[in-house]
Amino acid sequence: MKQARWDEGTLAAALAEGRIVPLPEAEWDRLASAFPLAQAIETGIAGPLLVVRRPVPGRRVPGWAVVERPRPGERVVRPLPDQRATKALVQERLKAYERMWDG
Repeated sequence: MKQARWDEGTLAAALAEGRIVPLPEAEWDRLASAFPLAQAIETGIAGPLLVVRRPVPGRRVPGWAVVERPRPGERVVRPLPDQRATKALVQERLKAYERMWDG
């Protein structure tokens, strides 16, 4: 049996370093409870875009992250420095999806 690569601590530490982390969707599903959902935005193309709060080692205040589905069975967790940057990335992604719908 293949052992999971990530746990709550290692994922939180990687995100705190600013790393964008791709992982299998099943692995994200296992870890998602440690990342409280702030908002789920339906894209119409790539499943929901998830805005989550992420634990930050050594800090009491959680950070922000966006979880995307670049292809079926995969998630990418992208850390962001603050709520403003999170909103900007969400808007950027939604505009891109809208362009895809328009052909």
